[in-house]
Amino acid sequence: MLARCARCQGTFTTATFGLQTCPHCGSELMLADPSGGAVQPPAPPPPATAGAGTPPPEPAATGAGGPPPLPPPDPFAGAVPPPPPPTSGWGPIHPPPPPNLDELASPFAERSTRGFFASFFETFKLVGTQPADFFRRVRIDQVGAALLFGVVGSTVGNWASLLFGALTRAATIGQLQARISELPPKAAQFLEQFASTIEGLTSPAATAVQMLVAPLVSLLSIYVIAGVIHLLLMLFKGAGRGFDATLTVVAYASGLYLVMAVPQCGGLIAAVWYLAVLIIGLGEAQRRGPGKAALAVFSPVLLLCLCGCVLGFIGGAGAWSAIQQAAEAARQKPVP
Repeated sequence: MLARCARCQGTFTTATFGLQTCPHCGSELMLADPSGGAVQPPAPPPPATAGAGTPPPEPAATGAGGPPPLPPPDPFAGAVPPPPPPTSGWGPIHPPPPPNLDELASPFAERSTRGFFASFFETFKLVGTQPADFFRRVRIDQVGAALLFGVVGSTVGNWASLLFGALTRAATIGQLQARISELPPKAAQFLEQFASTIEGLTSPAATAVQMLVAPLVSLLSIYVIAGVIHLLLMLFKGAGRGFDATLTVVAYASGLYLVMAVPQCGGLIAAVWYLAVLIIGLGEAQRRGPGKAALAVFSPVLLLCLCGCVLGFIGGAGAWSAIQQAAEAARQKPVP
């Protein structure tokens, strides 16, 4: 039987009802029997006796002329009453509802007891290899743990990619400069500009600045992507559980960008893996299936492709018109 501590929200397994001790924080809690049976509290300890052989005192007999029996002591006498619930301009502030017992905290949300690195890689394995089961059961009210997981994973992957680019900077620029002498003047000029751009982006100062702002960029990108996808889910009636579910999925899926640390092909692997997990996770977390999730994820991509095609058509039409005008001018030019 699965129980949850009301103090630390940790879960543990027990076989009995009644007074339990949380293995995570050590607090005691009373676990009621769902079948309706009354749970007997533990018996109080026997009163201390004056001596080893002294029997306990018997209650005084009450007769016609004896004093009336004393009432039992009130265990709550002198206790401080609980404070009233806080209020605001909108009325009393009620505590959040307890989480569903079917939902579980991710291993990374329990990093204080499991360890940071062990919980991170266990969560990474669950997100990457079992996304349907993970996002069907994970709690969506622990957004902070999801954001930290996504920011750490994407930041570390980005740092590794930047360092690899800085280390291979000299070899890349050398290869480009070797090709410049073999190209026509206009192509050589374009390649020189491209080489100078790469040299500027992979310089030590630029690399340091990019590594410094990488965590902030990761956090902002998670929120922006989650906001856009959630708006599309609302448009397609696929946001059954609110923005927290969408943000949780996007944040945990962003942790897969740790694979960017693999040289050369890490970025492509991370992008494809991220999209697959994102579609599966949104369908399970929002309880709407992968169809609407895929529509919400790929709609921005399709829109960008459509805009690119339109711009390419306009640019191609302009270039073709310019070529025709140049050819017409060349035909009308008199031959000396």
